[in-house]
Parts: sequence; structure tokens; C-alpha cells
Amino acid sequence: GQVAPGRAEIEIGAALDTANSLIRSYLGKAFFEERRDTLAGRQYSIAKELDPADPTPWFYDAIRKQTDNRPVEALKDLQQSIALNDNRAVYRSRFLLDDDLAARSASLGRIYQDLGFQQLALAEGWKSVAAQPGNFSAHRFLSDSYRVLPRHEVARVSELLQSQLLQPLNINPVQPQLSRANLAVLQGAGPGQATLNEYNSLFLRNRFALQASGVVGSNETLGDELVHSAVYNKLSYSIGQYYYKTDGIRENNDQRYEIYNGYAQGMVSPKTSWMFEVRYDEDEYGDLTMVIDPAVYNFSPTIRTEAEQKNARIGFRHDFQPHSTLIGTAALDSGNTDITGWDGVDLFTDSEAIIGEMQHLYNSDLFNVQSGVGYFYLKGDDKLVFTDPFPFEAEEEVESKHANIYSYAQFKLPLELIATVGLSGDLVDSFGTEREELNPKLGLVWQPMDNTMVRGAIFKTVSRSLVSFQTIEPTNVAGFNQFFDVSTASLVWNYGIGLDQKFSGNLFGGAQYLQRDLDFPYTFIDETTGMTSPAEDDWREQIGSAYLYWAPVKWMSLGLEYFYEDFDHDALEVGAIFGIFGVTNHRIVPQVSFFHPCGLIARLLASYVDQKRDFEDYIPEEAEESDQFWQVDAAISYRLPKRYGIVSLVAKNLFNEKFNYIDTDPANPKFLPEQQVFLTLTLQF
Repeated sequence: GQVAPGRAEIEIGAALDTANSLIRSYLGKAFFEERRDTLAGRQYSIAKELDPADPTPWFYDAIRKQTDNRPVEALKDLQQSIALNDNRAVYRSRFLLDDDLAARSASLGRIYQDLGFQQLALAEGWKSVAAQPGNFSAHRFLSDSYRVLPRHEVARVSELLQSQLLQPLNINPVQPQLSRANLAVLQGAGPGQATLNEYNSLFLRNRFALQASGVVGSNETLGDELVHSAVYNKLSYSIGQYYYKTDGIRENNDQRYEIYNGYAQGMVSPKTSWMFEVRYDEDEYGDLTMVIDPAVYNFSPTIRTEAEQKNARIGFRHDFQPHSTLIGTAALDSGNTDITGWDGVDLFTDSEAIIGEMQHLYNSDLFNVQSGVGYFYLKGDDKLVFTDPFPFEAEEEVESKHANIYSYAQFKLPLELIATVGLSGDLVDSFGTEREELNPKLGLVWQPMDNTMVRGAIFKTVSRSLVSFQTIEPTNVAGFNQFFDVSTASLVWNYGIGLDQKFSGNLFGGAQYLQRDLDFPYTFIDETTGMTSPAEDDWREQIGSAYLYWAPVKWMSLGLEYFYEDFDHDALEVGAIFGIFGVTNHRIVPQVSFFHPCGLIARLLASYVDQKRDFEDYIPEEAEESDQFWQVDAAISYRLPKRYGIVSLVAKNLFNEKFNYIDTDPANPKFLPEQQVFLTLTLQF
């Protein structure tokens, strides 16, 4: 924990062995720890000259330049480190003497996020996890990157859990909002960023840290997040609190969230670690539905939701050998949700759930294998209270069981091919639906050239029952997400293809397409007899995206993204949003960002949305079946000196555009038909 004396010893080492590149990299790390970035940069430059083949100084210098508000230059250094590290994202030196536990925690995703190159970050994340399934930094990097994609919350929080089980002791705070899925807060409107801390040190040492974030904005928006973390010998811990409230954009559109989190991790030995986490969530909100078309849906001025959730999780990691690791986790969850004022019906639910999972990871030069088992059990009580026109109550006990087993193998084949071959089995007995399924998995990643990656996959899944949406089963096959938030026991066939291309050191492009064919279980009610019976609805989802990113000069980045969604289904009884059988979305997102070494950042992002809706016949003729609109977002930020924090002024829907829009991911809204302005501040001590 003695930074200055430690740095002095490394200086002596550099003086005694002037040609040693690794010592120079470590001396740069020491200067970075003391917030003397100019001296750190000088040592990294010397290290690059002494050993041009070592990715280490390029990696450290990328982190330094990102925190100095030079993300374009940081990207170039990062690309060089990747090129020197077998063409995948680097989290450590290739020298085994440099274990680099703290530095591997640095958020490479922040560089891509600052530039607006989120889909490029996903490509690097998928490659890294496929190459090193046991590397905690690769999972954390992928978790951070999943934030930009709609309906990927299960994958995001699951990758976070896998990272926590695999990680060493570290000072990075566990932000309370980080492991909470579907928080329903407008993107960019909450305190802090739900991503790995960019202010972490590059040395692991005994110390205390405090991170504080706050937001104030339109419609009485107010929020804060406070996290304290520490490392002491063989123990690290984090304690955090999150609060957010807003009155919303109309009557009964208010929200209030409180989250409290405690996390502890210990090392029994260099091979064995444990973790323990507790969480408490309390929510209260009105009608958050964002269908602003009275002909389709007129918001409810009375519906209210109050929810309380308590969660405790334990986990462990044990390394039998450097290439053989066992991880496991178990979680208990209890909660209740009260929905009142809903067309004369009140709904009260109480539930308790438990989940246990274990996984073995085996790595070798030619292949990796991940095999595991899991079991989930939920018992709950649902009570319906009818208040109008004739008061009465109906109560039902519900039960859900889900057991799974799986094995995934990644093989490194000739011609730069990586093949994923897997098989999983699911036994489900959930709310009247029973399934016994074997699910094949096949994925291929081909790199015909260093700058080109082609991906394809065919796989089958059964939607999982989970505690806190988290699982340690692999979340993707060849970069295509397996787990979306859909009804338990849905049977899904997935077909995907993708291409990622690096045209030059500052120009990148790519595209991908995923089709999901679902058998969606629901309960059919005969209108004549009132009898119920199990049934299935056929759903189809087509999801596509494309991107082009360019950093023409060191002070500017440009991006152009395209997103496509086409959802349709057959039965009105289930899934039809206000009588809508299908939704087709086209979204084009041009963006530009400017950076100055003094710490100033300016960003302008526009979204063109074209949405078409397939209505059922009974919807009134005046209902709008399509809408097209532009929404412009702008932000200006300033990085405080010496990495003490950042302050931002953010404007969402800058020109106050009004529109009719159905969000396919309402739990993570991107658009609101009203201008929103926020001031956010993050401080790090």
C-alpha cells in the first residue's frame, strides 16, 4: 500500500536494467498510480522501443490516453496491443511473470464507449470470451458491451456474474445498479454508468475507495449512487446504495427505485476464492407504457405497482490446474409485487426462489470445454382481488421447476476456424407447461484474414427460469445471444450470420442477422365454456444490425449504425400489445463525437425511426399504423483533472419531437416523446 516507496524501488530496478521493457511498463504503471501521466507516457514509449513485440505497454498506454480524454489515440494503441496478442483483446502481458491482476480489470469497453464504437466492442468481446472462457476480464468486457443492445439484459447480468466468480481480489466497486436487470430508466438519465469503473488503479494494493454519482434533470428527476470499496490482504468488499426518482412525462408516469448492495470476496489460497453478495430492491411506479396514441391505448391514471425484492448469493472458484477451473453459485430470492388500480382488479404476488449452478472450465491450446448443471425452484402465491362490479377474491399457488445440463466445446481448426459444438438438456415444469428437450448448438467463427471475421450459428434454446436473470451457462454461440427475456419454457430455434471487417486502423464495419422461431406457451381460455387448456403460439423475431465507424483525426470519431427488428405472432390471446400482432422497426443512427485533451467532450447523436404496426381489426380506424420521426440527443462533458471524475450535461430529444412509438424493449427505454435535460456528476476518491 506504500505507493511512493514502491515506485522508487521500481525506478531503481529500471536504472539497474535499462534495457528491460517489462520494468519500464511497470514504472509507467507506478507513475499512473501517482496520477503523473506525463511521466507514465514517457516510460511506455521507452518500453515500446525496447520490445516492439510486447503488447503490454500499448495496453497500458491505451488506458492512460483514454483517461486523458484521447480515445482515438487510445484506440490505435489498443489495436496494436490486440495485433501483438494473437489478434484478440489483451488483458495482460504475454510474459507469465506479469500476472497483472489489477490492470486486467481496466475497462477496455470505456474506450469504445467514448468513441461510440459499441458494436466493435461486442466483436472484440465475443472473440475474447471464445478464446479464453476462464478470463474474468473478457466476461466483464462483454457484459459492459451488451448494454448497448436491446433485450440483452439476461446476457449482460449473466456475463457480470461469471466475471465476479472468476475474478481475483480487486478494488473495483460493485455498483448497485450493475446486477439489476430491466431497471426501466431512460438511457443516460440515471446516476453513474452501469459499467466497469474507468478510474481503477493499475496496481492491486491495500486501499479504500469511494465513488459518488448524482443526477438532476427534467420532470423532477433526481438520483444518486454511492459506493465504498476496499482491499485488505486476502479480502475485498464493496457497499453501495442507488436511488432514482422522476415524475415522468405525464400523469401517473412517476418512478422511484432504491437499491442496496453488499459484496465481499476472499482468497482461501491462490487457487481458491469465495464471494458473497446481498441485495435489497424497492420499486414504486405508475403507468410506464410509452404508447402515445389514444386510439390504441390511453394511459391509466390509477394503476400503481409496488415491488420489494431480497436476494442473497454465494459462489466459489477453485483452480485444479492453470487450465482446469471449477466455479459454482447458489442464490436465494424472495419478493412481492402489488399491482393496484388496474381496471377493477388488484394483483398481489409473493414468491420464493432458489437456484444452484456449477460449471467446469477446461482450456488447452487446441480446444476449450465448458460443462455444467443447474437447478431452479420457485414457489409462489398469486391473489386476484376484483373490486368492480362484484367484489371477490381468487387465490392460486404456483410452482416452477427447471433443471438443466450442458457442455460447450470450442475447437481451433485449420484455416483459422473456431468451431463451437454443444448440447444442452432442459427439464421444465413451469406454470402448467412441461418440456423435456435436448438442444444442439453449432457455431463457426472464421478469420480468413487478420482484419476479417465471419460468424454463423444454428442453435436451440429453452428459455430459462433464473434468479435475478443470472446464469453461468455460456450466453452466446459464435457471438449470437442465447438468452432473451421471454416467457419461461419458450422453445426457440436461432439462426445467425455476421461479418466484422477492419478496413484500416481507424475504419471499421460489420453486420449481423439473427432469426428466432419461438413456440411460446400460454393458457387458452374458451370464451364459451370458460375452460382453460395449455396452448402454444408461433412467434418469429428477425433482428439485424450494421455499423460503420471512422476516426479520421485524433480529436473526432464518426459512426453510422442501422438496426432492424421484425416481430410477429399468431394468437391474440398472448403477446399482442394492445391488439398489435406485429411490429417492424428500422432505425438509423448517425453520430459524431469531439474530444480535446483539456477534458472537454461533445457528442451529437440522431436516431431516425420508421415503425410499422400490424393491428387487429377491432382497433379503431383512426389508429396510426406507422410513424417516422427523428430524435436528436446531445451531450457535453468535462473530465476533471487527475481522473477525479466527470461532469456531463445531457439533452435527450433535443428538439422536443412528438411521436407514436411502441418500444420492443420497454424495460430499457431509448425514446421519450418529450425533451429531457440532465446534469450528471461522478466523483472518484
